[in-house]
Amino acid sequence: MKLSGREFLRNINDFFSQANYETEMILMFIVPIGILIVLFFYVNSRRTSGNPFDSIPAKDMEFIETVRLQKGLEEFDRDFLLEMAIIYHLKPEYIFIDLEVFVKAEISLKTKILEDSLIPEKSAKFQHLLKLKDKLFKNS
Repeated sequence: MKLSGREFLRNINDFFSQANYETEMILMFIVPIGILIVLFFYVNSRRTSGNPFDSIPAKDMEFIETVRLQKGLEEFDRDFLLEMAIIYHLKPEYIFIDLEVFVKAEISLKTKILEDSLIPEKSAKFQHLLKLKDKLFKNS
C-alpha cells in the first residue's frame, strides 16, 4: 500500500481537522505554560542547592584567603565568618577587615539567639564569634 505525498498530507489534515477547535486552543495555552512552570521550578531548585559561597567572586575569595592566612585563622573559621556574612546580608570581605561590619554580624547573631530564648554567653556560635573578633581585631 503506497501513499502519495498528497494523500499523506490529506490524511493528516483530516485527522487534525476533526478535533474540537476550542480544545486545541486551550491545550496550546496550557502545555507551554505547564512546561514553563516545570522549567522554573527546576532552575530554581538547582540555584538553591549549590554552594552559598559560589556567589562570592574569585578575587574576593583570594583576598579573604590572604586575610585568613595573615590573621592565622583556620578554614572553618573562614567558612563560619562567610556564613555569618551571607546570613546577615553583609559584604563577605568586609567582615574580615572592618570592625563595624563585624559588630553588625555580632549584634545580629546575638539578637537571633535572644529570639530563640537562649543565653548568648552560653551559645557556642556566639563564643566562637567573640574569639574570632579577638583574633581579627586585637590591634584595633
